[in-house]
Amino acid sequence: MFDTPGLVAAGVVIGHLGGHNFATKRRSSRASRPRIANSGNKRLNSGFSMRASIFISLIALSLAAVACSRAKPVGLAIEGYNYTNRIIVSFTVTDENGNGVGGGNIALSTPTAGGGKSTCCVMLESTVSRPVRLRINWTFDRIDDPTGRTIVPETSKEAWITIAPPFPKDPKNFEVHFYPDGHVEAEVTHWSSPPRISLPEGRRPAI
Repeated sequence: MFDTPGLVAAGVVIGHLGGHNFATKRRSSRASRPRIANSGNKRLNSGFSMRASIFISLIALSLAAVACSRAKPVGLAIEGYNYTNRIIVSFTVTDENGNGVGGGNIALSTPTAGGGKSTCCVMLESTVSRPVRLRINWTFDRIDDPTGRTIVPETSKEAWITIAPPFPKDPKNFEVHFYPDGHVEAEVTHWSSPPRISLPEGRRPAI
């Protein structure tokens, strides 16, 4: 997966040890030479084989460690949950470096659904071991009266949230929950969660 010169060099060492064993075996098989100290040769071959086995084991462990430490980030589907009384026309998730991604619009939640659809993607580093701060920006839809006159314009909001490990072993979703009091929470999950607040079916946006 990654070019790792140190590990390649270690592989050459294994190949070198294997070639050395092969050459020793050929010399011991020549009929023109008396077979002396045969048991010593066997011990020598055994010693090389054991050392080769140890090197192989150590390199396998090193490869596994590097693969884990340099695993590719995981893409998480963004899902919004809107417990407020206003439609959210858009929201974004932005990290501390200013990298952002949109989460789409979110209708009002129901007892069984958060109101939004999955969009792509928040990238999660598999090696993250500390809390991560993210900025959530969202915009509420305008409110019109029955005649169509706008009585409350679109309203933009912002909040900082923190997510922290441990995360699921097989993370798939990044959930953003918008609460009636204005605060926001987020969670990394394997499956889509049911709404945290059960609100009436068919409720309508505020007027």
